[in-house]
Amino acid sequence: MADAPPPPSAPRDRPTEVSLGIYVNSFYSISEQTMDYSVSIYLRQAWRDPRLQFSLYGKKKTIKLANGWDHVWVPDTFFRNEKRADFHQITVPNRLMNLDRTGHVWYVTKISAALSCPMQLHSYPMDTQICPLMFESFGYTMDIMYFSWLDTPVEIDAGLQLPQGAFPCLEIRFVLRRDIGYFLIQVYVPSILIVILSWVSFWINIEATPARVSLGLLTVLTMTTQSSGARTTLPRVSYIKAIDVWMSTCLVFVFTSLLEFAFVNVVSRKNHARAHTEGKGNEGKLKAQKIDKFSRNRQRRDGTTKPLDPEGKFKARRIDKVSRKAFPLAFLLFNIVYWIMYTLPSQEADLRGS
Repeated sequence: MADAPPPPSAPRDRPTEVSLGIYVNSFYSISEQTMDYSVSIYLRQAWRDPRLQFSLYGKKKTIKLANGWDHVWVPDTFFRNEKRADFHQITVPNRLMNLDRTGHVWYVTKISAALSCPMQLHSYPMDTQICPLMFESFGYTMDIMYFSWLDTPVEIDAGLQLPQGAFPCLEIRFVLRRDIGYFLIQVYVPSILIVILSWVSFWINIEATPARVSLGLLTVLTMTTQSSGARTTLPRVSYIKAIDVWMSTCLVFVFTSLLEFAFVNVVSRKNHARAHTEGKGNEGKLKAQKIDKFSRNRQRRDGTTKPLDPEGKFKARRIDKVSRKAFPLAFLLFNIVYWIMYTLPSQEADLRGS
C-alpha cells in the first residue's frame, strides 16, 4: 500500500486551512442512561491543494474524482467525543470528491456516529440539554493545518492544550429541548390521580377501618411502584432531579393521608376510653350525666331528635373535614411552585451558560 501524500503545507510555512460543515440527515437515539446521542450526517470538508491544479479543458470547471483517492491528501478529521462511528458503504462507499482547476477540493462523506453528551438532569423531564459535536485533527498540529467553518462560525476551544502540542479543533452544540408530553401522560397525570384517590378516605366513615386502611395502603404501594418505574431509564446520579422531587412529594401526600386516618382513629378511641375509665369510679354520676347529655343532644330545633355523637367521634370527623380542604390546597400550592420552578426560561439560560 502506497504511503499517504503529505499535506499541502509541507513545503511551505503557511498552514493549510480546512473548512468544515455538516448536514444533519437524522438525529435519533438520545439516551439518558448512557449519556450519548446518535446522528447521521454528511461531513463536508474543503481545502486547497496547489498540487492538484489542472488546465481547463473546454467549459468544464470542475471534475469529479472517481478513483485515485489514495493519491490525494485528505485531512485526518475525527470526532473528539465519539463513542463509535461508521462510514456508509451501501451500495458503494458514500463519499464524493470534486476538484476545480485552482486546486480547491470539495470532499463529502456520510457518517453515522454515537457521540457522548454529558447531561445535567436537575430539571428532568423539563430539561434542555446541550450536546456537543467536536471535530479535531488526529495527527496534524496547528502549524500544519487548522479548521474553519464553511458557513456558520462556532466557538473554537483556543485553550485546548495537549502534551504533543495544540491541535485544531471545532465544536458544534446541539440544543435539545425535551418534549414533556410523554411524561405528562405516563408519569404526572397518573400520579396526580393516585394522590386524589388517597383523599377519598376523608369521606369514608371513621368506623369503616378496613376500607380506609385498604385504600391508604393501595395508594402508597401504587405510588411506590410508579416512582420506581419512572427511574428505571435514568442513570444513577448524585443530585436530585425534578422528577425525583415530584414522585417523592406525591408519595409523602399519599402516605400522610394514611397517617391522617391513623390519627383520627386514635382521637375517636381516646375519648371513648377516657369516658369508660371515669365511669368505673363514679358510675352513678356518669349515668346521670349521660342521661342529661343524651336528652340535650337529641333535641333539635325542629323538635326532632338526633343520634348520640360522642366527643371523640366529633373531633375525628372535624379533622376529616379540615383534611378535605387542607390536602388539596397544599397539593395545589406544591404544583404551582413546582411548575414555576422547573419551567422558567432562566433554567435554559443557565444551561446555555454552563
